[in-house]
Amino acid sequence: MSVWRWQLIFAGSILAITVMVLGLRPEVFAAPTYLAGLVTILAATITVLALPWEYLSARLVFAVPLVDALAIGLMTNVPDIRFGMLWVFPVVWVAMYYSMRHVLVILALVTACLIQFGHQTRDPSDMLLRALVVSLTLCFLGATVNIGARRARASRRLLRRQAEQIGSAAERAKAHRQRVTQIIDSLDIALVAVTDCGTIIEMNDAYRRLYGRDHKGTSLSSTVVEYDDWQGEPLAPEQRPLARAARGETLKDERIWLFDAEGQWHALEVSTEPMASVTGDAHTTLLIMNDITAALAAAEERRTVATIVTHELRNPLTAILGHVDLLLEQEDLPEPTAKKLEIIASAAERMQRLVSATLDQTRSEAQLLSEPVDLRQLSESSIASFLPTAEQQGLSLDIEGADTLPIYGDAFRLRQVFDNLLSNAVKYTPEGGHIAVRLGASAEGEAEVTIADTGTGIAPADVDRIFQRYYRSQDALDSGIPGTGLGMNIVREIVTAHEGTLEIKSDLGEGTCITLRFPRQPITKETA
Repeated sequence: MSVWRWQLIFAGSILAITVMVLGLRPEVFAAPTYLAGLVTILAATITVLALPWEYLSARLVFAVPLVDALAIGLMTNVPDIRFGMLWVFPVVWVAMYYSMRHVLVILALVTACLIQFGHQTRDPSDMLLRALVVSLTLCFLGATVNIGARRARASRRLLRRQAEQIGSAAERAKAHRQRVTQIIDSLDIALVAVTDCGTIIEMNDAYRRLYGRDHKGTSLSSTVVEYDDWQGEPLAPEQRPLARAARGETLKDERIWLFDAEGQWHALEVSTEPMASVTGDAHTTLLIMNDITAALAAAEERRTVATIVTHELRNPLTAILGHVDLLLEQEDLPEPTAKKLEIIASAAERMQRLVSATLDQTRSEAQLLSEPVDLRQLSESSIASFLPTAEQQGLSLDIEGADTLPIYGDAFRLRQVFDNLLSNAVKYTPEGGHIAVRLGASAEGEAEVTIADTGTGIAPADVDRIFQRYYRSQDALDSGIPGTGLGMNIVREIVTAHEGTLEIKSDLGEGTCITLRFPRQPITKETA
């Protein structure tokens, strides 16, 4: 196509010139060299159009501008008409597609034609000067075009490589986006990105399933309703999570209930995270909705089972304690037997406390009282319960500090705190150890109780984990000492419900020190 284009442009120009010459200078046709040039150009054009250039060598194309240059040279033999200007066509053609060496070849042919056919004047010096001027002019033109063409080809190659690199990067980005989309769609957590205009720009499959949307995000015929609680009140449009996220509100594990198109209830924990946006783009927020329905159902089932089990344990424990009390009332009871019965009674009481604690953990809404409580009196009562066991294990257990330490709270629940902490201290303190309970006031004026022991201590990695339900450290498991892993969880929940704080300092092999601090004023929470 390139050969055809250049030759047809050249031939068309020659045709236009021929028509003008025919109208203005018809006598030019009497010159045999002019007619020979026209015939040569016509033959070259027909040959160019006839040859299958896609199957021929590129070197053969170089012959076409050479033939055209020779034809122009024949036409320059006509006096008073500057047909030499037409040499621009073949010279530019060669300069565009070939090297400078080929340009010099065609310039040599042009110079030869000027010398051979340019006999309009008989002065040899005039002929030579004309040949040099035309040759130098065409040489400068050819060099300029050749340099520009090389730069253009280099730019095209660079642009082509850059386009290939951009295309490759786009393909990688597309594949990466597809992988990320597949990963996000495989999550059970519903994710949706919304702008501050309320426009959803992205959502995953979990969100589509919950809210009844198709793959394109269009709402299906069935609708879903969001509620503030299970079988509660429907949320107003402006209070729905998507609307709140669009307004840029910060949500953190807020719970809503969703009634889906299939008539199923879903408990959702809703959070938001701001997303990075390009300058000038709308602010975007990621809405995260975690379906915790199964977890709530499992927790409720565990509470039900625990309630049933602990409730059934109370009857035999009551019988054990009752019969032990009857036996201890006998005056002729041998002293060794009485001590053994006291141990049985202490163990049964401990078991009864564990049962009560478990029931408290499984109770959905345990009421918390706020009445005057003396922490000194509670501490002494708890110490009295554990003193026989401590003495039997060779431990010393004492109390010091304030004679009275009044606060407001629930005496029964606070007694659980002291019982659990002293129980752990007695269990994990080896023979000959010491347990001390100190009562006083903190620097801020809060009531402060410290329970310190010289026991086995807690590993740093386990200090925070001991508050998890049913968690027991590996050291505790290896010791063979029985336990449920509920005690410290109960302690923290009761202390928190009383608006207090709990601090633990412990070193392996050196003991543990637990500090409780409670405000002196009545608590404001109604439930624990």
